[in-house]
Parts: sequence; C-alpha cells; structure tokens
Amino acid sequence: MMNITRPGWIRAKAVSCQDTEKIKGVIEDLGLHTVCEEAVCPNKGYCWSKKHVTFIILGDICTRKCKFCNITSLEASPPDTFEPENIAKAIKELKIKYAVITSVTRDDIEDGGAEHFCKVAEETIALNPGTVVELLIPDFKGDEEALKKVASSGAKVIGHNIETIKELYPDVRPQADYELSLKVLEDLNRLKETNFFIKSSIMVGLGESVEDVYVTLKDLTRAGVDIAYIGQYLSPSKHHFPVKKYYKPEEFDEIREKALELGFKVAEAGPLVRSSYMAGEAYEAMLEKRLLTIDRE
Repeated sequence: MMNITRPGWIRAKAVSCQDTEKIKGVIEDLGLHTVCEEAVCPNKGYCWSKKHVTFIILGDICTRKCKFCNITSLEASPPDTFEPENIAKAIKELKIKYAVITSVTRDDIEDGGAEHFCKVAEETIALNPGTVVELLIPDFKGDEEALKKVASSGAKVIGHNIETIKELYPDVRPQADYELSLKVLEDLNRLKETNFFIKSSIMVGLGESVEDVYVTLKDLTRAGVDIAYIGQYLSPSKHHFPVKKYYKPEEFDEIREKALELGFKVAEAGPLVRSSYMAGEAYEAMLEKRLLTIDRE
C-alpha cells in the first residue's frame, strides 16, 4: 500500500543560520551522531537554530527493525568509550542548556547500554553544571537494574516512547512489546520520587482510531507518565510502514485537550511534534506545574 498524499499543513520550517553550520561541524569533529540527522527529523533546521540538539549514543546502528524508523538496522559495534566525554565537550562548546540524549536499541549489550547512558549524563553534568539532561531510553528488555542505573544518573527527565497503540505492535514494532514498555514506565515511576519527570510519545497516522489513541493515553497516565507528546507519523521512505492518515491541526488540538483532561501535567500534540521537540520548554512547564502545586498546598 502506498502512502497517501502529504497535506500542505505539514511543512517543516526552513531555517538557515550560522548556528546550524557550527553544530554540524562540532558533531562531525567529535564523531558524534544525532537523531536530527539519522532519523531525518523534519524539525532539524528549526531546533538547531535554537541550539536544541538530540544526541544519539551507542552508535548509529540499531539491533531491532521497527518498520517506522530510518535508523540503520545491522550488527552493531562496541560502544565508543570516548563518547560520554565527547558529548559533554560538544554541549559545552555549543552552549546547550537543555540536552536530550537517546540511543539506538542495543540488545547485544548486557544492560542494553544503561551504564553508557549514565556515563554520558554524568560527564555532561560534570562539565556543564548549568545544563539540564533528558534521557530517552529503549526498553532495556525490562531489566530493573538497568532502569535503576538511569534513574540515578542525574537526568531531570527520563522518557520511553510507547510509539503506537497496542494492536499495531505486531506490524509496526514486531521486536518490541507494548506491555513491557508500560512496565518500563511504571518502574520508572516507582523509582522517580521527586528526582525526575517521566515522558512518553505516540505517533498517529499508522491506522489507529482517535479512540485507540485515548486508550493508549489512559494506559500512560496509569503508568505514571507526566509529559505526553503526540505527533504525526511521516514515513521515511516507500520501504517503511505507510502513512494511513494525516491528522488535521484541529484534531491534534482535540487530542491535546483530552490528554490534559486525562491527567498529564504537560501535553504537546501537532503534525511535527517529535519526542524531543521543544523539550526544554516542556520541562520548564513541568517546573511551573510543580511550583503551582506547592503554592496551593
């Protein structure tokens, strides 16, 4: 089945400035990778102009084959031991105040790369004490010890994406498990105390109904997620899972309002919303919510 025609309201902002060239140069010089480039993110120009960069660690090759993703899926190489230091250096050189760190899925590593996540977070915070770190983690096969590691990393936001509704997992994420992802979020909720916020994202347009989206959002609230992101799926190529529907902006507005009604403290929804889009702003909104709660008490 071919993708349906992309509507005119889905158009990335064209931004060109010296900052984007500097970011690209620093990333290349230090041998780093970003989701912005590897996943062909439509927001790259806009985010880079704001010095919002999402670093991808543990290499650029994933051990899973999700049908929506543009990351290469092959046999991966061992983690780069210099990567934590180099990411910290890049963040310092680029004066990034809110850093998002994610990774490919590394089922070939014993702890899924959790220790490496911690090293990146710790190096970043040590060299950049004013920078807030957000970690966007894979499921680590549900390993509770791995989750304990990232929970104690110093990150202020820890995200794990549910991605799609339960019924579509066999077609879209055949090597992942919906219930396992919910358990990861529940375990993080038990570990968080007041140390970090929990975030998750959903793609729409893969064949789900709006009611399916609401069921998934309800599952996420029960799991303890604080921040919900909902964005339009855009197929990277004709070889990937096809787009079944393009949601209208007003439909995203309705979904966002429903998410807030369901209990999320912060919710963002829109055609180009992605996991790390305006992540710093979502974090600041969470802090304001916390302050307002304290004031009412």
